[in-house]
Amino acid sequence: MNYTNYETAIVEAYGVRLIGWPAGVSFINPSNIGTVGDIHKLRDALKTRTCFWSALSSAEVKAHTAELDVRWLAGEVICEPQKKCSDAGVARKRKVPPRSNKNN
Repeated sequence: MNYTNYETAIVEAYGVRLIGWPAGVSFINPSNIGTVGDIHKLRDALKTRTCFWSALSSAEVKAHTAELDVRWLAGEVICEPQKKCSDAGVARKRKVPPRSNKNN
């Protein structure tokens, strides 16, 4: 899941929101959470279903999109750009299709 661009990549695109993320646990990729205690808090919240996915109505998605537009116009960075490929701009050789030798 794309935690860095959660508002656009998940909420806006799929119309779902994660409700009940445990207090005191940073909203980041679970593999990047630093302490075992925080991982246990998140696991327990998911097991007891205090943390769950909620589908948004189309009106809620439109309201969320409008809110993102207002924040973007105010100068807030909404989406962090993806990292460029290390070989971006480098010319690549074209692969030559293999020749079939029908004379064999």
